[in-house]
Amino acid sequence: MAELRIRTARHTIKVAAPPKRVYQLIANVDRWPRLFDPVLSVEHIGFDGTGERVRFWARTDGRLRSWVSSREVNPKRRQVRFRRERSEGPLASLGGLWMVLPKGDGSLVALDHYYRVAGDDPVQAQRLEETIKATSTAMLAAVRKAAELDEVWLPLPDKVNVDDNAEGVSSK
Repeated sequence: MAELRIRTARHTIKVAAPPKRVYQLIANVDRWPRLFDPVLSVEHIGFDGTGERVRFWARTDGRLRSWVSSREVNPKRRQVRFRRERSEGPLASLGGLWMVLPKGDGSLVALDHYYRVAGDDPVQAQRLEETIKATSTAMLAAVRKAAELDEVWLPLPDKVNVDDNAEGVSSK
Protein backbone atom coordinates (compact mmCIF):
# COMPACT_ATOMS: atom_id res chain seq x y z
CA MET A 1 0.00 0.00 0.00
CA ALA A 2 1.37 3.41 -0.97
CA GLU A 3 2.12 5.96 1.75
CA LEU A 4 -0.27 8.92 1.87
CA ARG A 5 1.11 12.24 0.67
CA ILE A 6 2.08 14.67 3.44
CA ARG A 7 0.63 18.10 2.72
CA THR A 8 1.88 21.28 4.35
CA ALA A 9 0.61 24.80 4.91
CA ARG A 10 2.16 27.90 6.48
CA HIS A 11 0.26 30.99 7.50
CA THR A 12 1.85 34.06 9.08
CA ILE A 13 0.92 37.39 10.62
CA LYS A 14 2.82 40.37 11.98
CA VAL A 15 1.92 41.40 15.52
CA ALA A 16 2.74 44.74 17.17
CA ALA A 17 3.53 43.13 20.53
CA PRO A 18 6.64 41.62 22.12
CA PRO A 19 7.39 37.99 21.19
CA LYS A 20 7.23 36.85 24.81
CA ARG A 21 3.64 38.13 25.21
CA VAL A 22 2.54 36.57 21.92
CA TYR A 23 4.16 33.24 22.79
CA GLN A 24 2.47 33.17 26.20
CA LEU A 25 -0.94 33.59 24.56
CA ILE A 26 -0.32 30.62 22.29
CA ALA A 27 1.39 28.37 24.85
CA ASN A 28 -1.24 28.81 27.57
CA VAL A 29 -4.16 26.69 26.34
CA ASP A 30 -6.20 27.60 29.43
CA ARG A 31 -6.80 30.96 27.73
CA TRP A 32 -7.81 29.48 24.37
CA PRO A 33 -11.57 29.54 25.08
CA ARG A 34 -11.28 33.34 25.46
CA LEU A 35 -8.85 33.66 22.56
CA PHE A 36 -10.41 31.49 19.83
CA ASP A 37 -14.17 31.63 19.22
CA PRO A 38 -14.75 27.94 18.35
CA VAL A 39 -12.86 26.65 21.44
CA LEU A 40 -15.27 26.16 24.34
CA SER A 41 -13.10 24.37 26.87
CA VAL A 42 -9.78 22.58 27.39
CA GLU A 43 -8.89 19.76 29.73
CA HIS A 44 -5.34 18.85 30.74
CA ILE A 45 -5.00 15.08 30.53
CA GLY A 46 -1.34 14.60 31.35
CA PHE A 47 2.14 16.10 31.45
CA ASP A 48 5.44 14.20 31.28
CA GLY A 49 7.90 17.05 31.88
CA THR A 50 8.30 18.07 28.24
CA GLY A 51 4.98 17.30 26.62
CA GLU A 52 1.35 17.54 27.53
CA ARG A 53 -1.90 15.98 26.38
CA VAL A 54 -4.89 18.28 26.10
CA ARG A 55 -8.51 17.56 25.22
CA PHE A 56 -10.16 20.38 23.29
CA TRP A 57 -13.90 20.99 23.07
CA ALA A 58 -15.01 23.22 20.20
CA ARG A 59 -18.03 24.04 18.10
CA THR A 60 -17.20 23.64 14.41
CA ASP A 61 -19.55 23.34 11.48
CA GLY A 62 -22.45 23.64 13.94
CA ARG A 63 -21.35 20.53 15.85
CA LEU A 64 -19.77 20.08 19.25
CA ARG A 65 -16.48 18.25 18.74
CA SER A 66 -13.71 16.97 20.95
CA TRP A 67 -10.18 15.80 20.22
CA VAL A 68 -6.93 15.14 22.07
CA SER A 69 -3.69 16.80 21.05
CA SER A 70 -0.17 16.12 22.21
CA ARG A 71 1.76 19.37 22.65
CA GLU A 72 5.40 20.21 23.27
CA VAL A 73 6.13 23.75 24.40
CA ASN A 74 9.57 25.32 24.01
CA PRO A 75 9.68 28.74 25.69
CA LYS A 76 13.33 29.30 24.76
CA ARG A 77 12.56 29.02 21.04
CA ARG A 78 9.00 30.33 21.47
CA GLN A 79 7.55 27.29 19.72
CA VAL A 80 4.63 24.95 20.35
CA ARG A 81 4.46 21.65 18.46
CA PHE A 82 1.14 19.85 18.32
CA ARG A 83 -0.29 16.62 16.93
CA ARG A 84 -3.80 15.25 17.06
CA GLU A 85 -3.71 11.79 18.50
CA ARG A 86 -6.57 10.62 16.29
CA SER A 87 -7.99 12.33 13.27
CA GLU A 88 -11.51 12.21 11.94
CA GLY A 89 -12.06 11.60 8.21
CA PRO A 90 -11.21 12.92 5.75
CA LEU A 91 -8.07 13.75 7.76
CA ALA A 92 -5.73 10.79 8.14
CA SER A 93 -3.39 12.81 10.41
CA LEU A 94 -2.80 16.40 11.51
CA GLY A 95 0.00 18.18 13.32
CA GLY A 96 1.88 21.40 13.23
CA LEU A 97 3.98 24.09 14.83
CA TRP A 98 3.38 27.58 16.21
CA MET A 99 6.48 29.81 16.03
CA VAL A 100 6.90 33.34 17.37
CA LEU A 101 9.85 35.28 15.98
CA PRO A 102 11.09 38.79 16.78
CA LYS A 103 10.24 41.16 13.91
CA GLY A 104 11.28 44.81 14.29
CA ASP A 105 9.47 46.20 17.34
CA GLY A 106 6.99 43.33 17.32
CA SER A 107 6.64 39.72 16.31
CA LEU A 108 6.07 37.48 13.35
CA VAL A 109 3.84 34.49 14.12
CA ALA A 110 3.91 31.44 11.87
CA LEU A 111 1.40 28.62 12.12
CA ASP A 112 2.50 25.52 10.19
CA HIS A 113 0.34 22.47 9.53
CA TYR A 114 1.22 19.08 8.12
CA TYR A 115 -1.54 16.67 7.32
CA ARG A 116 -2.52 13.63 5.31
CA VAL A 117 -5.82 13.09 3.54
CA ALA A 118 -7.53 9.70 3.66
CA GLY A 119 -7.14 8.05 0.26
CA ASP A 120 -5.30 11.14 -1.05
CA ASP A 121 -8.68 12.25 -2.41
CA PRO A 122 -8.01 15.49 -4.36
CA VAL A 123 -11.50 16.93 -3.68
CA GLN A 124 -11.14 16.35 0.07
CA ALA A 125 -7.57 17.65 -0.04
CA GLN A 126 -8.76 20.92 -1.59
CA ARG A 127 -11.54 21.25 0.97
CA LEU A 128 -9.13 20.61 3.85
CA GLU A 129 -6.62 23.10 2.43
CA GLU A 130 -9.34 25.77 2.39
CA THR A 131 -10.49 24.86 5.91
CA ILE A 132 -6.95 24.97 7.30
CA LYS A 133 -6.36 28.34 5.60
CA ALA A 134 -9.57 29.84 7.00
CA THR A 135 -9.00 28.44 10.50
CA SER A 136 -5.33 29.49 10.59
CA THR A 137 -6.12 32.99 9.35
CA ALA A 138 -8.81 33.42 12.02
CA MET A 139 -6.56 32.07 14.79
CA LEU A 140 -3.65 34.29 13.80
CA ALA A 141 -5.93 37.35 13.67
CA ALA A 142 -7.25 36.51 17.15
CA VAL A 143 -3.70 36.20 18.50
CA ARG A 144 -2.79 39.57 16.99
CA LYS A 145 -5.89 41.28 18.37
CA ALA A 146 -5.41 39.87 21.86
CA ALA A 147 -1.66 40.57 22.01
CA GLU A 148 -2.04 44.11 20.73
CA LEU A 149 -5.05 44.96 22.92
CA ASP A 150 -4.09 42.99 26.05
CA GLU A 151 -7.67 41.70 26.23
CA VAL A 152 -6.77 38.11 27.11
CA TRP A 153 -4.97 39.17 30.27
CA LEU A 154 -8.34 39.69 31.98
CA PRO A 155 -9.35 37.09 34.58
CA LEU A 156 -10.72 33.80 33.28
CA PRO A 157 -14.05 32.35 34.37
CA ASP A 158 -13.67 29.43 36.79
CA LYS A 159 -15.77 27.10 34.67
CA VAL A 160 -17.08 26.81 31.12
CA ASN A 161 -20.20 24.71 30.61
CA VAL A 162 -20.05 22.52 27.51
CA ASP A 163 -23.07 20.42 28.48
CA ASP A 164 -24.72 20.23 25.08
CA ASN A 165 -26.60 17.15 23.97
CA ALA A 166 -23.75 14.73 24.61
CA GLU A 167 -25.12 12.24 22.10
CA GLY A 168 -23.92 14.43 19.23
CA VAL A 169 -20.38 14.90 20.53
CA SER A 170 -17.56 13.58 18.38
CA SER A 171 -14.49 12.51 20.35
CA LYS A 172 -12.12 11.55 17.58
